Amino acid sequence: MQLYNVSWQFPEIEGQKAAYAKLIEYMASGAEGDSFEGFELISRTHCPQTGSGVVICKASGSKALFRHFAPWRAMFGVEFDMQPAFTDQEVCECHQELFQSMAA
Repeated sequence: MQLYNVSWQFPEIEGQKAAYAKLIEYMASGAEGDSFEGFELISRTHCPQTGSGVVICKASGSKALFRHFAPWRAMFGVEFDMQPAFTDQEVCECHQELFQSMAA
């Protein structure tokens, strides 16, 4: 699965307040949507003072990302920026290959 860095932002305060009410329910019910075949949420952070935050997750592809994030967009207007990311090991391996190819 691919690692993703997903930053998110509420465009307005009403959506943010409604989403946090829903998040309280979601977390109390066990947050089952945070882990399913093809998706694993690793970390979710919040900056409520700016209506933003970051999710670190693993996903098998865009359909798994859609399944997790689309309801929050549809219900509360949350805007997402999804970027593929590397672990330390992956970025070192890629750069070793790059530096070797540049030296040849």
